[in-house]
Amino acid sequence: MGEAYKLDCANCGYHTNVFVGIGFMYVYLHSIASFVQDPALKKRIAEFEKEPSTRYEAYDALYRCMACRSLRNELYLEMKSDRDYFVTAYSCGKCGEAMHPVPDDPRTVELDCPECASGKLTATFYMDWD
Repeated sequence: MGEAYKLDCANCGYHTNVFVGIGFMYVYLHSIASFVQDPALKKRIAEFEKEPSTRYEAYDALYRCMACRSLRNELYLEMKSDRDYFVTAYSCGKCGEAMHPVPDDPRTVELDCPECASGKLTATFYMDWD
């Protein structure tokens, strides 16, 4: 089960909602492929589905850019087989740098506000999701 959080900056008023964790759609690779929009990722999932040795980990993650503080909520997918390895990677839409996943619970990490230079985000849990 996943969790939803409100992220707020007391300094500038920035706010956003994020969803982290695993839902029912993450139980099988083919169900993940059903909602993925990227054709290249769909293809990679199909390749791993053909491999009997495939193991995977998938969940919604909060990603952050260390260069400009941007945030994005995306699928984390790591697939391994005896012959291949894949992990999702995202680039920042603002500056192009690599984004890094943060731990499942945003309350355990100090997040800089993506809008102002001095604010820190407060994460408040507000619901469970499937």
